[in-house]
Order: sequence, then structure tokens, then C-alpha cells
Amino acid sequence: MEKQMVQCEDGRRRQARIHGVAKQEGDFKIWPAGVRLKGKHVAGEAWYSYKTKTWYFLADPEGKHAHLMERLNTQLKEESIRQFKDQLRTLQSRHTIEQKKIAQHRAAKDIIDSEIETIKAKIAQLESGAPLESDRPLEYSRHVRRQ
Repeated sequence: MEKQMVQCEDGRRRQARIHGVAKQEGDFKIWPAGVRLKGKHVAGEAWYSYKTKTWYFLADPEGKHAHLMERLNTQLKEESIRQFKDQLRTLQSRHTIEQKKIAQHRAAKDIIDSEIETIKAKIAQLESGAPLESDRPLEYSRHVRRQ
């Protein structure tokens, strides 16, 4: 029997008693193991990750006193789900605000694009040799007499 510090499903670190023969699964090596929780022995498996060099403990749902770990794990899952839902709600409202800004900017961009096209047309007209025309009709100066 060997003892290792493991990361349990509920996020706490506990000492696991590892026994039996290990099996290989992907990047993990897995042993039958148990941890003490609330004075009771919870049966499960110790998983060793070759990538992170970390030990994990997963309770066996059919194992002895697994309900103790499940209760803690369920509470943590519900809390995590609630936090993620809050984050999702916040992000969705920000997304809506940004979509409105994009629509406003798109309208402004379209106006600018039409002005650019107008100016390009005027440049092309001048380059072709046409006279420059004003947007408004000619006006007489106050100092000029009209007959």
C-alpha cells in the first residue's frame, strides 16, 4: 500500500491509500484507491497524469461511502453552474450592447462610404478634364451692379 496526496472531485486535497495493480488509460495510470472523508473510507480510483504529474481521485459510484463525495461534488457542481449562468447572462447583455454599437457604426460607415464614392467621382471628373462645378448655383457679389 502506498500513500499519495490527490486532488479529489470536490476540489480538496486528501491523502489517498493506493493499492492493487495499476492499469494504463491514455495519458493516465490508474490504481484502486481510497480516501478518508468525514471519518469514513471512500472507495474509488487514483489517477496519475503523466502530462501534469498530478494525482486525482475519483470516487467509485458503486463503491463504499461514495455518497459522501457525491453530495459535496453535487453542491460544487450546482454552485459552478450558477456562477457560469451568471457569467453567461452578463456576456449576453454585453453582446447585445455591442451588436447595437455595430449597427450604429455600420450605418455611419455606409454614409462615409457614399461620401468617399462621391469624392472619387469628382476626382475622376476633374482628371478627365471637366470643369469643377460648385454644389450651389453662382451668386452675385454685393459689390457688383446688376442691370
